[in-house]
Amino acid sequence: MFLEVEHRFTFEYDAYISESFLELRVQPKTTTGQTVAAFELAVGPPTSVFRYRDWNDNLTHHFTITKFHDRIEVVARSLVQTHPAGPPVATLPDRPPLSALPYPLRDFLDFGGPVRLTPALRTAHHAVGNGDRAPIGEQVRALGEYIHRTFEYRKDVTRYDSTTEDFMKLQAGVCQDFAHLMLGFLRLRGIPCRYVSGYLHVESKTREPSQSHAWIEFYAPSVGWVPFDPTHNVEVDERYVVVGHGRHYDDVPPNKGIYRGVAEETLAAQVTTQMTAGPGVSSLREETRQIDLPVFSEIPQRRMDRPTTAAQETAAQQQ
Repeated sequence: MFLEVEHRFTFEYDAYISESFLELRVQPKTTTGQTVAAFELAVGPPTSVFRYRDWNDNLTHHFTITKFHDRIEVVARSLVQTHPAGPPVATLPDRPPLSALPYPLRDFLDFGGPVRLTPALRTAHHAVGNGDRAPIGEQVRALGEYIHRTFEYRKDVTRYDSTTEDFMKLQAGVCQDFAHLMLGFLRLRGIPCRYVSGYLHVESKTREPSQSHAWIEFYAPSVGWVPFDPTHNVEVDERYVVVGHGRHYDDVPPNKGIYRGVAEETLAAQVTTQMTAGPGVSSLREETRQIDLPVFSEIPQRRMDRPTTAAQETAAQQQ
């Protein structure tokens, strides 16, 4: 399946800021379950955009704007072919404890960040049952059933920095919270696991805005990393697009940055996905372009509701 993904960010400030730095993780990865055919990143105000791979092999873009501005726009467009080929989770025969784990996997057994090792987590984990000597696949399915039965998907009750403790108190949250709790349970059982950020395509008659999505992968020695979506209590299929891996959300936020100035920031983000035909060429196409937004060497005497860019003026004259 070929999926087109468009991820938009708009950062607005109620006063001019003099400098901003932004880091983005929005470019999908080529993995065993997907191939990236094309990626385009547009940024405004115009500036130089740089890219590196972080310690989890996630593609990370970053840029700095060093003149006065009150708006930043980012548009990331991707074309990805998904072809998941993992075995059914319930059939995995591996049993913990897993001995002689490769050293890098130990990062994915540690608690930290939003995944808190607390008495409440141990109590909830004990309530699941299903002995920790059962095959890993059976354990994952049992944990997924418990989380799905006990917790409610509900927006606007948790924050981007909410912890597993917060989620368990509210018994409600979003995909990020479901993923973090699943990671906590698996790590209590000595099963290496990691957070996955990306997108989930949902069929719709109209091109409606969606959101980023999060799920998990756990490690089984017989096959390697295996994905599972605890929010929906389902195995991952061709509708999922992987952007990044980490120990938890803090390793792979879609955007992270700082700015200099006395201003309040407002962020609007929107994701759209759609199925499409495959490209005519097989090689990866990547492109970076600029969005025409204004910057100023000095703070303007009067802050306009929205400065008009050269591109907007040209468009207006053509209409």
